[in-house]
Amino acid sequence: MRTTKSNFIPLNNDLNKLQAFIPSLDKGWRDNQKIKSKEYQIETLDAIEGFQKEGWNINGAYEQRGNDRRIKSHMIKMQHPDFGIKNNKGQTEAIATLNISNSCNGSKPIEMDLGAFRQVCSNGMIAHHKYSSEKAQHTQKGFFSLPDIMARLNSKVAIVMEEFNKFKNVELDPAKAIAYAGWAAEARFGKDHGINVEQLLNVVREEDEGNDLWSVYNRVQENITQSDRIYNPEGRLITGINDPFEDKRVNKELFQLAYAYA
Repeated sequence: MRTTKSNFIPLNNDLNKLQAFIPSLDKGWRDNQKIKSKEYQIETLDAIEGFQKEGWNINGAYEQRGNDRRIKSHMIKMQHPDFGIKNNKGQTEAIATLNISNSCNGSKPIEMDLGAFRQVCSNGMIAHHKYSSEKAQHTQKGFFSLPDIMARLNSKVAIVMEEFNKFKNVELDPAKAIAYAGWAAEARFGKDHGINVEQLLNVVREEDEGNDLWSVYNRVQENITQSDRIYNPEGRLITGINDPFEDKRVNKELFQLAYAYA
């Protein structure tokens, strides 16, 4: 089933508002909509409430529907104000994020991914290595593993932030920067994209100047995911990524490509 675009709903750590805007979080609502749950369905709300106890705040949410308008899945974005990345002035420029995605009928596992939200450009980045991601199937084993999974993720937040920080200590020569931009374009558009990848290195703001891996990574990440930043081979501006699940996929690959240089 193809899916339609999803709209991000900003929230201010309001659990009641989250439940009102994302009704698929509630099993009773899903039952009324004839969306069948698994016997050992892992409820997203259980994960959210558990993470809130560890200092995570609800930032926003998406709900994804198919072409038949039936809800297929949802994604919740959370942030932790106590973990972040500092700039060279000692100011926090990015804070830890947690993306929780789950299918409504249990057909796909619940997934939890750590990343960082860069405040200057309102862009979210998702890490992708052994420290940063967890998933659990909607089985008896998966159901009872949720507390351990959440504990592991909470224990790795500082490590993930440090992995992002390492990017600042790696300098890229022009050839490596172009190569990274090329890999990034392929990650989003496929092998035969035909796009001039030098566009992905364009500097939008002063904070992104420089040849260190962190700056290059942020420029490429923003230019390739946001609208009206780069042109296709026909000279038309390309729209950004609107689907949160596609955004997660591309962001994971961008991190993995950058991490290879770190």
